[in-house]
Amino acid sequence: MSAVFLPAFAQNNSTPAVPALSAAEKQNAFAPTSPQTEPATVSPKEQASVRPPAQPQNDPVSTSALTPAPVENVPVPAPPVVAPAPAESATAPDVPTSISATPKTDGVAPAKPADPSTSASASPAGPDVPATPGAGPAPQLPPAVPDAAPAQATTPPAPEAPAPAEATTPAPATPAQAATPPAAPAPAQAATPAEATPANPVAVALAGKLAEIATRGPYARAVSDFYNLRGGAPLWVENDALTPVAKGLVERMGHADEDGLDASAFRVPGLDALGKGDANADADAEIAISLAVLTYIREASSGRVDTKEIGEDIVAAPNMPDPLAGLASVAIASDPVAVLDGYNPVAPQYLALKRKLAEVRAASAANAQTPPPVVPSGPTLKVGMSDTRVALLRTRLGLTADDADSDVYDEDLQKAVRDFQVRRNLKPNGALGPSTVAALNAALRQPRVNIEDEIVANMERWRWLPHDIGTSNVMVNVPEFMVRVTKDGEMVHDAKVVVGKPDTPTPIFSDTMAFVVMNPSWNVPQSIIKKEYLPKLANDPDFLQRHGFVVTYAGGQMQVRQPPGEDNALGHIKFMFPNNFSVYLHDTSMRSLFTKDKRAFSHGCVRVDNPYQFAEIVMGADNGWTADRVESLVGGKEQRIDLKDKIPVHIAYFTARVDDDGDLKLFDDIYGYDKKVISALGLQG
Repeated sequence: MSAVFLPAFAQNNSTPAVPALSAAEKQNAFAPTSPQTEPATVSPKEQASVRPPAQPQNDPVSTSALTPAPVENVPVPAPPVVAPAPAESATAPDVPTSISATPKTDGVAPAKPADPSTSASASPAGPDVPATPGAGPAPQLPPAVPDAAPAQATTPPAPEAPAPAEATTPAPATPAQAATPPAAPAPAQAATPAEATPANPVAVALAGKLAEIATRGPYARAVSDFYNLRGGAPLWVENDALTPVAKGLVERMGHADEDGLDASAFRVPGLDALGKGDANADADAEIAISLAVLTYIREASSGRVDTKEIGEDIVAAPNMPDPLAGLASVAIASDPVAVLDGYNPVAPQYLALKRKLAEVRAASAANAQTPPPVVPSGPTLKVGMSDTRVALLRTRLGLTADDADSDVYDEDLQKAVRDFQVRRNLKPNGALGPSTVAALNAALRQPRVNIEDEIVANMERWRWLPHDIGTSNVMVNVPEFMVRVTKDGEMVHDAKVVVGKPDTPTPIFSDTMAFVVMNPSWNVPQSIIKKEYLPKLANDPDFLQRHGFVVTYAGGQMQVRQPPGEDNALGHIKFMFPNNFSVYLHDTSMRSLFTKDKRAFSHGCVRVDNPYQFAEIVMGADNGWTADRVESLVGGKEQRIDLKDKIPVHIAYFTARVDDDGDLKLFDDIYGYDKKVISALGLQG
């Protein structure tokens, strides 16, 4: 294709969804968990208009450079100020903050003590950080009560006469506004040393640290902004100890390895210093937990590996929310641990791999205690044969016999042997021959791969897909040479596919199928013309004409088109999801390739077996597009048919998959991505 398009998710300015938040939680912020001081008699109100900063590529706090997606309208907790004094800046003068809170009065006259108000307005994170696209209207933030706000003590009012009203219409007196003689107004309210409530020392310590951490990068700045919007009130530490919520979050992050993550990346330092009455230690714990939560959100949602280090034709979906919104989503949730956990993928295959990872680790631990036995050599065994090695073979493959004394090679054992042969790239006949025995024993010393690491690498790649893959979707798994169609959460169709060769790999990305083209022409890409056709034309000037190609020139550049027909490389139909790679699914004139086990033969596009049945599934038989009707259009003019129901397409790369029986299937790493991901993760490989 000549036109160049961006993937759908790159064109869409929608924000990644914050998981597991109820509608009420998305509408309501919260006050500090346990304020240390009594609130003022009349609670002031504050409205904050927030537009969180975009994230630059270089983040000294993060372990990888990620660009956040536009922020969702997630409410961020914001406190009032008790007196209309200017808010303290939490950022060094040479590093502009992404959120500034500046007191604002309504006019020349001072605000009434009974109803002070402030407003906060957003400003860009700095000249090097672009504004976040697609930001919606600013949320209105309910007030929070800061721990650091001292209670105001007043001088007992004189009883002779009420205080003069500030407006022309007399206002009723409140408990805080006692009557004073008209001729002698009461002096300004002032706290005496004996009556003042001391400031929360943890909040004071936090205030002294926020300005410094705000200079460390966008994630640290988000933490600084978060606490500034809370008026410096601590969230995770109360009475010199972690709150129950904080304990739950720390514990969940400590089990991050269950999701194939590195739990050490979220370890919170300094917790052993709590309980000693050290406000600085409490403030450090507050900051450390918030940074750990943000790091977990980033790695759980988007992965640990920069996809450009793995392959230039890999595009990861922007799953990471704005840092401030992500931190707030955990803070305001009724179940913060569930929200944090919800940033991991939730696709059924991801969850199946997570369960399989736990099984493999448990088996590895058991094997470390009792190494599996060596299988002796002997005659080839098939179903129905008896041999003394059968019991040993069952133990070796993790099977148990209904009859412990049985030495019969049955169908269950045959299936287990066949699965092992598939994993070891042996002929999967299910018979125990010499090569299978040798492979079984060699696997004890040097397995084909480290299965645990391979599962982790595949779980990492699930984080590159949109976390919402759609209940209806088309999923191409390149290493498996298969495409599956899911409708309303149920897999309704699968078919063999031909994918790109290792030197012309099929790109890995997601997009949306929008239309199909019947009887398509093939406009040959310039890369194919230069690499393949020009050398052939040098030896055979009539090559293209003899094969039915039409050659034209535009701007001095040769253009090659293959008209519709039986010999057309695209076959009779192509399925279009316009993207930056000019890749699509299509029929083929070389259908014999589907009989091969390994089908990496294309220049990058994906050829689909049974294309008319596939068309019926994606176009919709209920819309009148049966396989027979689609096939009846073959041989006519080139025709575009828009899909009534557009469907997400995910071209993915998974070398490990759990089948319907719960068995782990491994596929060849045809592009070498497994090796690169395992290396980038620092695993053994």
